Amino acid sequence: MGNNVSDTNTPINKRFRTLDEYLAYLEQTQGPVDGPWYKEVSPGVFQLQTAGNLHLDVPSKEKRTFTRQELEKKFGFSK
Repeated sequence: MGNNVSDTNTPINKRFRTLDEYLAYLEQTQGPVDGPWYKEVSPGVFQLQTAGNLHLDVPSKEKRTFTRQELEKKFGFSK
């Protein structure tokens, strides 16, 4: 990882070795400041966590749950 983590010109899959490493980074850095991160809600299923979760009565058009395969593809970790 090292300095590559904050280099936004480098793809996510080159800054982190695995999807799990990237998701842990998001939880540690974004969770405390109400930024977006992904919480595993069941094996292989992740829910997007944002400050918007405080307003659960407001419907959201944004997709909120993702499979591991969807996140791997989204962030470039798929093989």
